Amino acid sequence: MKADQEIKISISEINEVSYKQSHSPIPMEEIVFGQNLIFGLGFNFEVDFDKSNFIFSTLVRFIVEGYDDPVIELETEIVFEVINLVSVVKKMEGGEIELEDKFLATLAGVCIGTSRGILAKNTKGTPFAKYPLPILNPTEIIRDMKRDTNSN
Repeated sequence: MKADQEIKISISEINEVSYKQSHSPIPMEEIVFGQNLIFGLGFNFEVDFDKSNFIFSTLVRFIVEGYDDPVIELETEIVFEVINLVSVVKKMEGGEIELEDKFLATLAGVCIGTSRGILAKNTKGTPFAKYPLPILNPTEIIRDMKRDTNSN
């Protein structure tokens, strides 16, 4: 983030867009998180320059290895109000946007933590409660995401 322009970020809204939980296709006693229970994250961004809003959607899926349908699927959306949004989000030709990595990693950390909390609330009292979304490094996630995008 640029030092010459102060960036202020606040949360305007937190929304649980959707949540779905299914029964495990294998006995829960056979589930080992990180081995046959795999999680995945997906992100989507929307920018409203007129309102200085950055809308960050997060999709979390837990899948039992070897099966197509997720056993857990959560989509959350956080609306951030960003003072000096144009300092960290640039409009490019063709409608694309360019985001500063530190800004994106900061928001990703908030979104992952929020998704973790909503997931914990939704799985409380179920067999999936003992499989919280792990602690993740948002800087590494953004780096890997950019690398994957650039390699395509």
